[in-house]
Amino acid sequence: MYLTKKFLRTACTVLTMAVLLATTGYAEKAFASEAVEVTEAEDVGFQPLNLEDAENEESEVLGEISDNIESMELPSEIEVPRQTRDVGSADAPVFNVNGNLDEAYDIYLTTLSGQQLAFLKLESSNSDLAAIVCEVSAEGNIDLSAGVGMKANAGYGYITKPAGTYAIVVTGSDAGGDYTLYWNASNPAGAKYILNVKPDLSRVDLFYSNSKVCSNGANILDDLSWEYHETWSQPGGYRARDMIMKLSSAKGIYKGSFSSSAYSAPNALLVDVEIGSWLYSTSYYVNIAGDVTHEMNSIDPSGLKTPRTFGEGYADYTDHNFIIIDLDKFQVCEFLSPFNYFYTEQGGRTFTLNNLVLYPE
Repeated sequence: MYLTKKFLRTACTVLTMAVLLATTGYAEKAFASEAVEVTEAEDVGFQPLNLEDAENEESEVLGEISDNIESMELPSEIEVPRQTRDVGSADAPVFNVNGNLDEAYDIYLTTLSGQQLAFLKLESSNSDLAAIVCEVSAEGNIDLSAGVGMKANAGYGYITKPAGTYAIVVTGSDAGGDYTLYWNASNPAGAKYILNVKPDLSRVDLFYSNSKVCSNGANILDDLSWEYHETWSQPGGYRARDMIMKLSSAKGIYKGSFSSSAYSAPNALLVDVEIGSWLYSTSYYVNIAGDVTHEMNSIDPSGLKTPRTFGEGYADYTDHNFIIIDLDKFQVCEFLSPFNYFYTEQGGRTFTLNNLVLYPE
């Protein structure tokens, strides 16, 4: 998935490591006593993680219409003029446009292919301006009775609208003024909570359920995964660690501030894994007098062999196991779990969670 971030300590691949070991001068320096025993994965210790010290705030249910959007009537009936700038359409549900209100109205057409949760925002040098969303009839007339909108510089607002053609009318005082109109109608209706909104409305992230979290209409839980791959040298060979968690289902969705000794995400989404595909392995490439051997240990910190279906092991439900998404950078940044080597007793990585919000279904 586009959210997946792979952490690579070196540019070498497992395939090229074996070739390098066989062709470099390592063979002359290696001795039999330097062979590495494959015991690390079984000795790292299962360190529990918990949320006891984390704050947990209550989430607010998303309404059908935001408080700062209200019914508005236009002063006279309008017919959509031919020269109207057709900014939005079914294949462009997200846009922003700069304008100058030098006449009574500026009108922008947009089409919704289905029932959508539309976000609207208007910024202007003149706070008396307003953006009003109106239905457009088959004859091309604006239905004044259905107009709802908001004043300029009032933040963003949202409203659920069925499929159809709409006109966003920018109007206001005789003084007019420069403005920027923002629109995002990419997400389907039915969202329960707002997770994140970019200031220019270029991305809106919404919670629907533990299996559906949409960002501009795409469910970011589909194919969500975290990966970590690293290699490092040692006397007589190389070592490698691979960890991959691929989400199948989540048992909880949280938002909060996450920081660790390796990464900081003040605006983070935490997906608590219920079922997933889990791989943990350590590889050892040992060169003894030119004889390269490859040993692999696929035992995870709980003592179970991988790859396996996570959620079926005896220790899989003893704690939270979060795939963490940095919402500001919009990328997976961490797997906060006792199954992640770096959060075991030997891994040594510390973390903090603050202002956690659980989004119940």
